[in-house]
Formats: sequence, structure tokens, C-alpha cells
Amino acid sequence: MKKNLLVVAGLVLSAFAILGLAYWSVVSIGGPETEQWLFERWKSFETFLLANGFWLFAAIAVLPALILPVAPLLTLAGIWGGGKGAWLACVYASLAVIVNLSWTYWLAAGPGRGLIERLLSRTKHKIPVPDKENEFVWTLILRLTPGVPFIFTNYALGLIRMPFWRYFIISAPVLSITAGGYVLTFAGIFGGDWQYVWMGASGVVVIPLIGRLLVKKGKKAEDNHA
Repeated sequence: MKKNLLVVAGLVLSAFAILGLAYWSVVSIGGPETEQWLFERWKSFETFLLANGFWLFAAIAVLPALILPVAPLLTLAGIWGGGKGAWLACVYASLAVIVNLSWTYWLAAGPGRGLIERLLSRTKHKIPVPDKENEFVWTLILRLTPGVPFIFTNYALGLIRMPFWRYFIISAPVLSITAGGYVLTFAGIFGGDWQYVWMGASGVVVIPLIGRLLVKKGKKAEDNHA
């Protein structure tokens, strides 16, 4: 399973690298003026989202699929929650993340997989088939390992067509707790309620700790099978 995921990781990272290179090229060619223009557009977008809660959480459900980091959006959700209600913001953000992980899975499993298969048809490589014996453990490890963007895992697991119910059972709780933790933390900071800060930060810290433990167990399990 580990080798399969590494192959898919390379495919997904290549797509991300192309998008990143395109952004870098635009900024490099346009110079400081383009960079400043993009910054001003983002600040205007932030103002619009904070004034329109529906579009804020719709952005969380959609924009990470375009490789936009979700952290700034969750921060905005926390700021919004500081005035509108921390728990309300937490629930909305969790639902938005669940919507995102669902539709991006099917995007990767459907049109995305077809595109990758056509690209690989000219090579000796194929999209790997998930190993049912340990796919659950490795999916959990990917979700809980610090530094792995959740959209990356969405696309990777969709490409290999891991059964959706397994994907959802693992992904929904992990991402809901993580997203909710970020939102609660910033809602507490901007709303002046330190109880939310401690609760949210605890959730964000606990998830990576669990991830490290599972990584160790996963490596031991692979060593035993080797």
C-alpha cells in the first residue's frame, strides 16, 4: 500500500507543482505591481467573505480544491465566529470541509482518474490498486500526519478509488476535529474567550500526536510483513 500511495503522491504533486509554477511565473513576469495587485484582491476578498457568511463557508467547501491553502479561510471563519458565535462557525466549517472532501474524492475518482489514465497510457505505469489489507491504516496515517495537505490526500485516495465509505469514515472525523480546532482557536482569540482558544488548540495539537503514533505502528507493521 505504501508503494501505491507513493506513486499516486508523485502524480498529484506533479499537478500541484505545475499550478505553483504557473503562479510563480505570473508573479515573476508581472513584477511587484502584479504581486501587489494580487494582495489587494485577496484583502478585498477577505472583506467580502467576512461580510457574507454563506460565501465564506462556500469558499471553504470549494477553493481548497484549487490548491488554495485552507488555513487562511479557517482563520477567517474563526474571525467570523468571534462575532457570530464560535460553535456556529465551528459547525459550519466542519460541514464545509466534509462537503469538500466528498466532492473532490469523486472528482479524482471520475474525471481525474480518466485524465491520469490517458497520460499514463503512453508509459509502462498504471494507477495502483489499493491494498485492502492495510489501506485503512495508511489512510489514517496520511490524514493524521502533520504537513500533509488534506486536499492532497483527497485527490490521492480518489485516484486509487479507495472505497468511499472507508475514505469517509476516516476523513470526516479527522478533518472536522482539525478544522473545528482552528476555527475555535481563532474565534476565541478575536472574540476574547480564552476557553475556546484552549479547546481549539488542544484539538489541533492532539491530532498530529495521534498521527505520529500511528506512523510508528504502521512502519512496524510493514517491517513485520517484509
